[in-house]
Amino acid sequence: MKQPKKLTLSQKKLLVDLGLSPKEWMNLFEDDLYLHIVKKDSSDRKIIDKEERVIVGEAD
Repeated sequence: MKQPKKLTLSQKKLLVDLGLSPKEWMNLFEDDLYLHIVKKDSSDRKIIDKEERVIVGEAD
């Protein structure tokens, strides 16, 4: 697994729109359609569809 990165400003705005706190999440992987994030204090993961602006998947 790659090391998580800090969120960019646009990614932070996306998380706020979805009701998530940007302070608790880091960017694990990003491509053209999806943003994969991981929680800082645990291994909870979420997959966000950037076009639809919805959470499409959750993994532990």
